[in-house]
Amino acid sequence: MSRLYWARNDGMSGHVWLSERDQDALAQEMIVQGMTDFPVEKFRVGDEMHVTMTEIDRALESASDKPVAVDERLWRDWLAFLRGAAKNGGLLVR
Repeated sequence: MSRLYWARNDGMSGHVWLSERDQDALAQEMIVQGMTDFPVEKFRVGDEMHVTMTEIDRALESASDKPVAVDERLWRDWLAFLRGAAKNGGLLVR
């Protein structure tokens, strides 16, 4: 399981916990959608990392609200989380 946080969060919002299965499914979807500015390979293996606001913004430019191969609700929630991270200092993965 991975813990993900907005770089600036208040402890009440701006965090998610993903199972390995969901994290891998989201990584696959990001690859399919061409979100190459997001370091997907590091994300996929669960490495600790910081994804900058710029990387997230660029990745979101190629993201579609309609997923290709992942549950639509998971994808919609993931994009909303990434949009929040882009406004709050980026994303920390632990």
